[in-house]
Amino acid sequence: MDLDFVQQRILAATPKPLSLQVKQKKVQLGGNIPFAPTVGVEFRHRTELENIDLTMQGDQIQAVARVGFAVGGSVLGGGMNMGLASCGERTGEPTGAIDFTLKGYLSWGDDAKVQLRTLPWEMRWIRPCELTAFKVRLEDILDLPLVRNQVHKAITQAIQKIPEAIQVRPMAEKAWKEVVKPREILPGVRLVVRPESLSVSPLTGTGKMVYSAITIRARPSLTDSVVASDTSRVLPPIRVEPTGDGLFHLEAQAGIPLAVVDSLMSASLSGRIFDAGGRTVRIAKAWLYGGGDRAVLGVRLLQPFEGDIFLKGRPLFDSASNTVLLSDVDFDMQTRSFLMKSADFLLHGTIKDAIARAATINISSHMPRVADLRIPTGDVGEMAISLQTLRPMGISLDQGRLHAWMRTDGTATFMVGTGRKTTERTSQ
Repeated sequence: MDLDFVQQRILAATPKPLSLQVKQKKVQLGGNIPFAPTVGVEFRHRTELENIDLTMQGDQIQAVARVGFAVGGSVLGGGMNMGLASCGERTGEPTGAIDFTLKGYLSWGDDAKVQLRTLPWEMRWIRPCELTAFKVRLEDILDLPLVRNQVHKAITQAIQKIPEAIQVRPMAEKAWKEVVKPREILPGVRLVVRPESLSVSPLTGTGKMVYSAITIRARPSLTDSVVASDTSRVLPPIRVEPTGDGLFHLEAQAGIPLAVVDSLMSASLSGRIFDAGGRTVRIAKAWLYGGGDRAVLGVRLLQPFEGDIFLKGRPLFDSASNTVLLSDVDFDMQTRSFLMKSADFLLHGTIKDAIARAATINISSHMPRVADLRIPTGDVGEMAISLQTLRPMGISLDQGRLHAWMRTDGTATFMVGTGRKTTERTSQ
């Protein structure tokens, strides 16, 4: 969170003027001159909050509020009110100014409400001002208990708006509503976050920036079927917890139609010439079918004869090479019987092993590229999700599809105020 952003919200919410006061007082004209007459004078003052500068180091915040004063005085008497002195009341006159410095500590309270514990005020004159006609210092007027307390009260109220300007709960609720929405990241595949809790880490600052990690714990998934409970979760009370590692790990299931698999295998096999005991074997196309951990590979031959043969095996995924392959390959019973009668040389050769080695698919090269995601969260900012890896972990055959179990790792960052340089880290 950028404290300049908080400063703007405080200035916008501070009353204008900060304080306004009229005070009557007896003063002696001419200062210490003997026998100088004493007259009644009406003193007026008007204060404005010119600026407030916020900085934070660690958990200690410092607020320096510059207050400008316009002061004037008029002699009272005879039904007349005659202005004799002014400091900032008239156009073009410089005003007096005081810097009020308040130090304190920021921390999270219940449900991520910001708490401010303040230390005593410090006050320093920046632009002193004196009403020379009365020999009255501005400090003397402002030290009147009523005026001083009024100014201090107004400044204190302004500083106490800091927690109001850093309200996490409303922001988190808006972000939560956006996060629970399903997002299509691949054709027909949606990311469902399924958040369960949200926590913040202790506040800490470095100059103008205040940091806190926001950790969302969720059970996300990639799915083609979204149920109502995935999008109707309510944000629970926000807890304070140590910072997470900023990483998330997501396991999901995706499917590739077997028609695509057949095309890829046919492209791999049809361009190859195999040797079976000195005889050439050429393949026209191939197709795959089966269920669970069993698969049958159909192969249409062009040489040494035209016809179909079938090999059975187990589909496996090789994570080292990201390829799908068949293991424990053998001819099925019908093919074996046919070859024994008409082409037994294929049974004694290494043709089935050669075909099995060639009938592989590099699945990673055919997975869609997953770009980084940016999820808008209304007027509070946006969620940036960076998917660093997306890799299959295992496969199976079912209902005309090759199913792959995938794992993705990445980071998520929540940016407060779209387009600003402020960030809040999230994880899980």
